[in-house]
Amino acid sequence: MATIDADRLRQLFAGLGELLAEPTTLCLIGSAPAIASGQTDRQTADIDIWHAQSKYDAGDLEQACQGLGVLYDPRGELDPDAIYLQIVRPGLVQLPPDFDVESLGRYGQLDIVMPAPEIIVAAKLVRATAVDILDAVWWVRHRNLEAGQIEESVESLPEGRSRETASENLPLLRLTVERNGR
Repeated sequence: MATIDADRLRQLFAGLGELLAEPTTLCLIGSAPAIASGQTDRQTADIDIWHAQSKYDAGDLEQACQGLGVLYDPRGELDPDAIYLQIVRPGLVQLPPDFDVESLGRYGQLDIVMPAPEIIVAAKLVRATAVDILDAVWWVRHRNLEAGQIEESVESLPEGRSRETASENLPLLRLTVERNGR
């Protein structure tokens, strides 16, 4: 199974930045922001891009991905060795309709940004798989996030059910952070 670690992620960004014909901004969500920010024990096969906060020409981006051997927004069954860039729109994933972004770096024609970590944590609390909780704990520790910041971000989620689910999972996050030492 293909995986992307921090070094491979930077190589992909540099390659895309060289191949893109025009300035592009991609807003990372999922596990890629943490990997790019130094979460060394995390790897992924995909790079999730939040469409609403990204600025790109789809044809240009698809062509650059093809030049690197990376799949662009695939649908259907995937080869387990495939590395891909997934365009994510509101649906299963819920993020506030408008949020500030943080820069993760510039690579030629490519700017990489991410939501504030507390927004990432709020989104991970909606799904709350074991990996999501571990990622959320990493962000709390790495960025010294306070409960109030996360609660505020949970309240900014656009869908009532998502806010409710994330709020219900806040105690699990607190317990895990406390149990593992902040």
